[in-house]
Amino acid sequence: MDDVRSELGRRLRARRRAGGLTGVELARLIGISQAQVSKVETGQARIDEDLVTAWISHTSDAPDADGPAVTALAADTQQFTSWPALHARGWEEHQQRYEDLERAASRILTFQNALVPGLLQTSRYTHYLMREGLGLDDDQAALAVAARLDRQALLYQPGSRVDVILTEAVLRHRLGGPGVMAEQLRHLADLSSLPTVSLRVIPADTAMPSRYGVSFDLVESADGAGTVVVELEGGEFREDRAEQLARYRARFAVYERAALGAEASRAVVEELTARMRADLFPS
Repeated sequence: MDDVRSELGRRLRARRRAGGLTGVELARLIGISQAQVSKVETGQARIDEDLVTAWISHTSDAPDADGPAVTALAADTQQFTSWPALHARGWEEHQQRYEDLERAASRILTFQNALVPGLLQTSRYTHYLMREGLGLDDDQAALAVAARLDRQALLYQPGSRVDVILTEAVLRHRLGGPGVMAEQLRHLADLSSLPTVSLRVIPADTAMPSRYGVSFDLVESADGAGTVVVELEGGEFREDRAEQLARYRARFAVYERAALGAEASRAVVEELTARMRADLFPS
């Protein structure tokens, strides 16, 4: 999807330039922001058929960028990328795709019902997931771990905002064993004290108003746009249409109302950390 989307963006940019328009001028003509024009042209945002049609009507043909060619390429852009396709590019590049999204974010909303989110993982927890969950070899896993940890610099940048909601099951599943998980829980408790991080937990015995949906990351930008990333069994799904983003925001709001407050959530994490340490080092 990213390669096709990048090529589409290149051709749309060529059309805009051939028409003698700036990004600001084109944005005004087709009713979107200049930032959104930039994201489309750099392959960072999906563009729907109506917007492609409007773009073509206000711009001029360029080499490899006539109207039919652009329309056909736009039809090839997909929202889903399989794990084999992602792995073929290298796992380090996959992590870079996340980092590029996160670096431009004004806020990140994360709900997880299965794993500790990547931005909050320890190196040993990540290594376990890469080796056992994805079957990467030691060299690939090491690159993936380093790339994922590099992303975490975001948590120490003033102005960043990462709101995370976890189900209690995420904290209790001993992925990698009690040693790996005890370290991970300690790390979670420490990160939850950062001003850039909000960590809240939904207890297992909560009377939920609805079932849990899929785990997801909603990466929002200052201009109101955003991208949802969902990791599925067969690959990664990304969505950036406004009406779909609204659904994920509404779902996140449901989880927010069900979750404990920040202090109570930290207390749950601390309690489970103590229990796992006791299992490791019985008195």
